[in-house]
Amino acid sequence: MSKKAFHIYNITALLILSAFNLLVLFAFGMGEGGMGISAWLPITLSFVIWGGLYFVQFVRSNEIWRMSWFFVMVVSLFFWQTGLGASFGRMFG
Repeated sequence: MSKKAFHIYNITALLILSAFNLLVLFAFGMGEGGMGISAWLPITLSFVIWGGLYFVQFVRSNEIWRMSWFFVMVVSLFFWQTGLGASFGRMFG
């Protein structure tokens, strides 16, 4: 994976993550329940997870390292966005 492809794939993952989080924010905005810490925490932590795993990929320029950590990032963010983040947020809210 070249440096250009590395950045393109990660920015694409960030844009998809942002789109999903904007849909969640829109859903909370349409509801009358308001947004508490249980809503903001998973949304904020999804960007922190993305940033941390992006940094782990960026540290080394080995292609296998970057591809494997990109796969870990996509899988972990998938599970985070599909329910793990909401479960984590309910523990604090």
